[in-house]
Amino acid sequence: MNETRPPTAASAVDAFGELAREAVRVSDLARETIRRSELRYRRLFEAAQDGILLINAETGQIDDVNPFLMKLLDYSYDEFLGKKLWEVGSFKDIQQTKDMFEILQDSGYVRYDDLPLKTRAGVTIDVEFVSNLYEVAGVKVIQCNIRDISDRKRLEVALLKHHEQLKIALTNTVQVVTMITALSDPYTSGHERRVAQLAVAIGKELRFSDPRLEGLKVAGHLHDVGKVACPTQILTKPGKISPIEYQLIQAHAQAGYDILHTMEWPWPVAEVALQHHERMDGTGYPNGLKGDEILLEARIVAVADVVEAMASHRPYRVGLGLEKALAEILQGRGTKYDAAVVDACLKLFNEQGFQLLPS
Repeated sequence: MNETRPPTAASAVDAFGELAREAVRVSDLARETIRRSELRYRRLFEAAQDGILLINAETGQIDDVNPFLMKLLDYSYDEFLGKKLWEVGSFKDIQQTKDMFEILQDSGYVRYDDLPLKTRAGVTIDVEFVSNLYEVAGVKVIQCNIRDISDRKRLEVALLKHHEQLKIALTNTVQVVTMITALSDPYTSGHERRVAQLAVAIGKELRFSDPRLEGLKVAGHLHDVGKVACPTQILTKPGKISPIEYQLIQAHAQAGYDILHTMEWPWPVAEVALQHHERMDGTGYPNGLKGDEILLEARIVAVADVVEAMASHRPYRVGLGLEKALAEILQGRGTKYDAAVVDACLKLFNEQGFQLLPS
């Protein structure tokens, strides 16, 4: 029978020594892990292509700054170290910087998408400023990440300028086309201006966005451009026109589309020219479209077109007057004309005192 022998003093010492050696090994491993982690962090901190500031959250003093920010603003390490954020020369708006610091202490996060800083030489740099508060070894630290967005801002300005130039070119194009149309039919030019005016007013009632309203305005100005393909003597003929002459006039919708679709528009201008004589019940032309098959912009121009045409004088008849024009769209509400568009149009004239531009 085997008996369990009590451990001797020597074996206890050996076991304790082994534990001590293991503890030292683990401790050394932990220190090495921490050292490597700190080294990796330091390399990332110093190699970062964004500016980084480390700030004591209690005192507001800068504890560290990376080389990128020093080079960006042309300040030395010592000129940052120990100073409060608002004491650094680059942060010109002292009150804004103090307010930012208070927000950080309270919420732990702050972001500025466009915060201008100044270099030592006084050059303004647009930066994106993001700051977070966190705790390291019981100490609250604020890390500020500062990204130079000057190139992005310059690009935005250049794009805006380019956009304005395109807008001017587009406006000039519309004016030229309108002038060409007026040469073949002087009535058409004024008609298009007033249709555009009324169409935009209806679009506002229907809560169109500004870009969409701009497209509606252009479409209104150009919806009858296809009439340049119609013989002038037919467009300006007094009295009634024959069925064949009417067919030639009807062809202006397709002709307008053929002209306008060759140009690049940010809106469905060509489609409005094609569809502005379509009707909700399919009785319109040239394609007999129904309901939602017709663009909303075209439905608006259709109503504005009818109101202006009936209210104004034409070579083949005297103006029928606004009252009869509004009665026509009310009678065709929901059948020939879009109900919401008709309601908006009637509201403009009956409740808001809207008036068409003079002839």
